[in-house]
Amino acid sequence: MTLAEVTTPSGDTLVVHEGWRQGRGAFGGLTIAAAIRAIEQRVADPRRVVRSVTAELPAPTLPGEAAVEVDILRSGSSLTVARAALRQRDEVTTHVVAVLAASRPVDEAGWQELSPPSAPAWESLAPIEMQSGAFPEFALNFEYRLVSGIPFGGRGEPVTVGYIRAREPGEPRDAAFIAAMMDAWWPATLVRQKGPRPLATIAYTLEIVDGVAGLDRDAPLLYRGTVPVNRDGYFLETRELWGGDGRLVARNHQTFAIIR
Repeated sequence: MTLAEVTTPSGDTLVVHEGWRQGRGAFGGLTIAAAIRAIEQRVADPRRVVRSVTAELPAPTLPGEAAVEVDILRSGSSLTVARAALRQRDEVTTHVVAVLAASRPVDEAGWQELSPPSAPAWESLAPIEMQSGAFPEFALNFEYRLVSGIPFGGRGEPVTVGYIRAREPGEPRDAAFIAAMMDAWWPATLVRQKGPRPLATIAYTLEIVDGVAGLDRDAPLLYRGTVPVNRDGYFLETRELWGGDGRLVARNHQTFAIIR
């Protein structure tokens, strides 16, 4: 199935398919993307695009059906705030609040002070050979081309850079697509670890800047993840996705728990 298909609810139900798990449940990017699609379906206004997303993942979303609940918190003349919750076993497994807003005409020119990471052309890098059992189940649905930040080296700067694309993205390429792509790379903290250990995203914030409209649809996105702090069994990570034209597609901030 395509990434678009597995992240699109049918009415008030999401079917979580096997083959997209990280551990017991679906990887967080999938459930967050599904919640975003549910919100967009409810708002049903193409002028109002997703600008910001905050999410919490208090429990794994297991394969099978999950109920999807959507509420509009407020809708003004150009901005809507809505929430969505995925439920299984009478508990919330994913909770998302999204801000959708229309473009605002302004006189000032925009700017971008951030620069993409230095990286060779993606065509010059070989894809990582993905083997079942060596990687999380969901990762087999993505292609990775590593620039820097090899995991499990036990030392080095906790930064990882590389190219990523979905093997079967499907349509559309929208906010939900970006949310899933942002979560598909491994955490940069693994650069300093000597071996694998369970990790879980507990909080997720996405800021969509320029999106992917107009980019080469067959080319991967350039990814950078940085972990500036790791304390008390938790770490913080900032992630970025960049387009081949130098645009900042989106930024993401996550809080991870280290499972003992």
